[in-house]
This record gives sequence, structure tokens and C-alpha cells, in this order.
Amino acid sequence: MGGDEMEQELNVPECPICFVPYDNVFKTPLILPCSHTFCLECLSKLCVFQRELDTFFCPLCRALVTIPPGGIPKLPPNMSLVSQFPPWMGQLQEVWMEGSKLCWRKRGDQSYVTTTQNSVSQFPGGPEENMIITIYLLGPTTSHFTQPGDLVRIPQSLPHHRCSFCLRNYAFVLWIFICCVILLFIMIFFPTYIHF
Repeated sequence: MGGDEMEQELNVPECPICFVPYDNVFKTPLILPCSHTFCLECLSKLCVFQRELDTFFCPLCRALVTIPPGGIPKLPPNMSLVSQFPPWMGQLQEVWMEGSKLCWRKRGDQSYVTTTQNSVSQFPGGPEENMIITIYLLGPTTSHFTQPGDLVRIPQSLPHHRCSFCLRNYAFVLWIFICCVILLFIMIFFPTYIHF
């Protein structure tokens, strides 16, 4: 990368939620009807449990926003910010939601750069055709490289395991409390019962 390209990279604005510079893939700047802009990944995490045509509040001004058909990735990009991207990031990539993850198909004929979780991932053009890169919105934050059709599903039982672990702990504490109350009851009332 030359000095001019590095200088341009440093001037790319950041998302006000995650403070990571915008890019042309997962950190695409999306503009809300209230004119506030956030990256695709942050807005997707914010609305991960909501469906198309549901509403959510803008994180800054609390204005009501309707999720368009196709989900958060179908919100319009902020083209005034995209125009500030370096030339090698000028073309926005198509990203879609699949359950609770963002997916992007890397084509082998071009090179791309994406920034997520304070790291820059470079995908140079090459023989890999149709590689799928996914960002998990609920689980691990690292990118996963898979072939089409081999996308890994997030296990849905993880929150249940955490919940059952907490319930087991509460049940154990409750069981000890009940035993202590019974023991205290026996220690206080049993000697008086014997004297009569």
C-alpha cells in the first residue's frame, strides 16, 4: 500500500457504535430515515431478534425505523460516506442475513478489504470462487470461511444451557436454605416438645 492509500484509509469515518472504520462489506455505512449513520454489523446486532417490517429505535435520537423487506442489509447506504472510501473500496458488496449471521459471497475475480472487531481482513483476488464469509451476530465474532452450502449453524441450545446452569445453582441454594430452616425448627421446638 502506498502512502496516499494509507492516508486515505486513515480518513475513513468510523461507526459511532463500535468505533471501527466503515468498509464496503460488513461495516457498510447505512443511513436511517433520521439521517444518522451506523455500520451494517452494528445495526444487524441491534435488530437480530426482529423481523422484516418490525420497527426499532435509532440508537442516537430514538426515531422509529422500519426494517425493510430483506432485513437490515437492505437499508440504504450513506453514499456521501462511501464516496470518501479509498478507490480499492469503492464498490459496495452484497451482504445478506441468514438467521443470526451476516453472509457475503467473495468472488474470485476482485480483491476486497473488510474491517471488523478492530482488524482489517484483506481478501485478494484469486482462484477461490464463491467463498462465503460469515459474521456471527450472537456467537463468536471471527469470520468463518466456508464453501456455499456448508454454512455452519449457531447452536440454539447455548442460552438454555446457561439458564439451566443458573437454575441448578438457585435450586441448590434453595435446597440448603430449606434444610437449614428445618434444622433450626427442630433445634428450637423439639426440646420444648420433649419437656411436656
